[in-house]
Amino acid sequence: MKQPKKSVLFVTTQDNDSPESVSISPLSLYSSYEKIDIELRRPHDMPGYHWHGQVEVNIPFGGDVEYIINGSPIVLKDGHIGLFWASVPHRLTNPGNCHNMGIINIPIHHFLSWPLNREFVNQITHGAVLHSDESSLVSEFELKRWEDEMMHQAESRQQLAADEISLMLKRLCLTGWSQMLTNRKDKPTQNGVSKHSQFYVSQMLEYIATHHDTPLTINQIADHVGLHANYAMGIFQRMMQLTIKQYITAMRINHARALLSDTERTILDITLTVGFNSSSRFYQTFQSYLGVTPTQYRKLSRNDHRWALKESSPNFQVENFSE
Repeated sequence: MKQPKKSVLFVTTQDNDSPESVSISPLSLYSSYEKIDIELRRPHDMPGYHWHGQVEVNIPFGGDVEYIINGSPIVLKDGHIGLFWASVPHRLTNPGNCHNMGIINIPIHHFLSWPLNREFVNQITHGAVLHSDESSLVSEFELKRWEDEMMHQAESRQQLAADEISLMLKRLCLTGWSQMLTNRKDKPTQNGVSKHSQFYVSQMLEYIATHHDTPLTINQIADHVGLHANYAMGIFQRMMQLTIKQYITAMRINHARALLSDTERTILDITLTVGFNSSSRFYQTFQSYLGVTPTQYRKLSRNDHRWALKESSPNFQVENFSE
């Protein structure tokens, strides 16, 4: 089994939920893990934002749980399935009366390859937080069995658990889902994405992760995977429903939001850390995405973690990914 690359961070322990963890760019977190990680445990509140490269699935049992995801409050209802791409900054703020929670982390290349509803997949890759319309689609017993089977020495048992998790999400697609948080306007998507496209997009995401701290160009990314730049951009956009440039910019804005909320770094330091080469460009891009300046965002996020619910607050959801 392949080992994860050094550029990939997978945060699972409470010690790594500290504000220092936001120093890692979400662009570096494309997951090359082959294995799906599963836990069934009591949830705990997190002192700061964290992120990792997998698609995270959470199922609380015994009570609702509350999150802050990308600055917005989210409540996941007891027994419902919630999921999001965990490269989005997130923190669990109130476990409530939940006595157990299923936590499944799926490598993004596995998730993209599964035969799921394309609109469902595209909403996840755009930073949406989704939850099942119906509860009780999976039990604590099944989650515990999957957790044990993923630790089994036989790869056939591990694959069986992975297949059943894929079917759980397929059932969710059939029974219906809703958005708790969306970062884009709805638009039609193509249902057919070939294995050929999935392979190349995975390779591009991995290259971006490995070189996130250097200047990135479309030509460099395309050359790495052996494709013409226009063709590379086309298949990336068909699968992700955003361009390579839009993806990189969105992840850098995610990073900035977490640094503004959880650290005392200066705006200039944050500008350079997340990959912008000038403060003016950072201010312009940040305000076009979120409707407020970085300074205003820092003040609002620290004054009240529930500011996104207030009628007087601006709409901070990203309605588009304009270049």
